Amino acid sequence: MLTMSTERKSYHWIRDEVAKLDPYKDYEMIYRLTNTYGLSDFINNLVYALTFPNFVVTPQGAQAVWRSDGGKVRGKASNRVEQTENNNTIWWYYGPTHPKTLKSVKKLNSLHEYWEKQYPGNFSHNDDFIYTAAFSVVLMHRLRLRLGLSGIGEKEKIASHLFWQEMCKLFKAAGPDSKVNIDLYGFPEDFDKCIEYCEDFENSPKEGTEQGHLIAISIYEQFAFRYFPPMLRWFGYAMPVALSLPTTLATHKIKPVSPVLKAFIVWLVGTFFWISSFLPDPKVAFTEEMEGLSREERTERDKHLASVDKGYAPYFTTKHANDWAGATCPYHQAMMKGFDGPSAKYGAVPSW
Repeated sequence: MLTMSTERKSYHWIRDEVAKLDPYKDYEMIYRLTNTYGLSDFINNLVYALTFPNFVVTPQGAQAVWRSDGGKVRGKASNRVEQTENNNTIWWYYGPTHPKTLKSVKKLNSLHEYWEKQYPGNFSHNDDFIYTAAFSVVLMHRLRLRLGLSGIGEKEKIASHLFWQEMCKLFKAAGPDSKVNIDLYGFPEDFDKCIEYCEDFENSPKEGTEQGHLIAISIYEQFAFRYFPPMLRWFGYAMPVALSLPTTLATHKIKPVSPVLKAFIVWLVGTFFWISSFLPDPKVAFTEEMEGLSREERTERDKHLASVDKGYAPYFTTKHANDWAGATCPYHQAMMKGFDGPSAKYGAVPSW
């Protein structure tokens, strides 16, 4: 086990530690070292904005997330990011065999089963789950390449593949009885096959849905609303759009940013990554920071997110309820009527 007093003293201690490890045996530790240090709420929110819209390009994915009124993507947008961030960082830090990860995934499977009962069949698509896991394997590698940087190293590739191969065994799809208890199958056999799987999935013809469009727009807008002042929210919105996959933007019918602005954003983010590689490695993982918060600090964090969400929902509604599809789209029209109460409509939603 790493300790602050020894291994974390050197300037590039993470790089040094990874060099000592065997990716076939120590993939959990390699994944922890290369994915949980140097994170922040800003970075996590940006990664969320670059990630989640890819998972709702299918009708079943979009329907289960947007529902009729936008769900948490509109009503509690930053809280949803926080929940996703908490779960992901637990998995990344502790690994697929740790009790904390097992507990987290069990809760997520229960949540999927709850929504499967409301939208029968939506969580039964094996490819949706496999794509999510394969996408996670190659996420940082492909992002770095899009930024004009080198991809991740061979050890990281092996560790990332093995990590998500094991994580994939924990998630379940829905069966005919709406029970989320069906094992997933067909996970790619290595890193390169994960890239092939993702590219095949992304390039397959998809019509897209208005719900998927609204989810993606809301996620990009949430990032801008949370971190940029009003006069710069156009730039905050442009950041994730510029870095997103062209196939995802096309499916969701989202207009790309101008080539000049895209080039600037790619240069800006790429430069940040490049400069970061010369700085001393962080001594504390993001998960350790979050778990070290006092009760009062957690309460203040929750209050801040609630405050952001209170302002964001009407902001998004005012800005997008009358978009080009608003006159005829029932999902746009529903935004003007408040939110469905899922607890009243379906029964209590399982907690995270």
